[in-house]
Amino acid sequence: MFFKRKPKINEQTIKELVQKLETTYMNKDIEQLQEMFHPDHREISFLNHFSLMMNFQIYNSTSEILHLEILDMNEEEATFTYTRKHMYTCINEEEENGTNPNNISSYYVQIKVEGKTIWIAKYARYSELFLDLKGRILPEEKAVVPPGAEYFDNMKRFIDVIQFEHLKPATYLLYSDSEFIGYYPEKERYSYRTSEKLTFDYFLEMEAASIKEHTKGFIEGNTLEYSDILVEEEDYSIIEIKMEGSSGLQHELILSMLAPDGFIMVRYLKPKNAPLEEKLRRQLIKQMQIAATKIDVSV
Repeated sequence: MFFKRKPKINEQTIKELVQKLETTYMNKDIEQLQEMFHPDHREISFLNHFSLMMNFQIYNSTSEILHLEILDMNEEEATFTYTRKHMYTCINEEEENGTNPNNISSYYVQIKVEGKTIWIAKYARYSELFLDLKGRILPEEKAVVPPGAEYFDNMKRFIDVIQFEHLKPATYLLYSDSEFIGYYPEKERYSYRTSEKLTFDYFLEMEAASIKEHTKGFIEGNTLEYSDILVEEEDYSIIEIKMEGSSGLQHELILSMLAPDGFIMVRYLKPKNAPLEEKLRRQLIKQMQIAATKIDVSV
């Protein structure tokens, strides 16, 4: 009589699990896909039966693993990220219309040993880059803005002002009454932890009664090593903060704007004990002040 040994997590088992997950997806085996996830963590969008069925009925796909990074690991649990490239072709050539869901997606994954099985306990996409028919990343913000985005145009006039050549669109997140776009160094587009980031947060409404109240609440509501209100006007503020993060001291400049069409926060973050260079700091503050002149949509 043979007994199955309790598995141990290591770098090889992680690579094998990722490859199995991707192969199972390409083989369109919905039941086996679900069985890889812990029973308590199967109610996720990735495993939506209707979406998978629709996709599998229309397309065949190929997968390529582009990047895998282990963030934390022991024999019983691990946290890692991986990036994969999916290329799709229509099963029925007559349905080809020049568009498809080709994409490069990055996932934050947690796995654990329970019983004699390694389960996926968390599977969250944190970045999706859209590709053309040849597998090339689409230009500029087209690379990340999904069809369901409602508020990108509300941020666009500020994005046009605050730009850095080395930072590229890397992620776009949709929330209820809120949307977020992040710009990362081009070589770190797939990374979960980046050396710097520029983000734009749009909210339909500002929770505070005024910019002054918002700024005060933000500073008092966070444990900061340093804070300074650089500019505070009726409809916007610029603050500079330093706070201790998981990877060391973080240096950040934050522009908060109350516009007729929503509330926008622009944040530039330098983590990992890397202070913001003075030249870049001055440039960013100037760009933020120019962006604030775009608050009134009628101008």
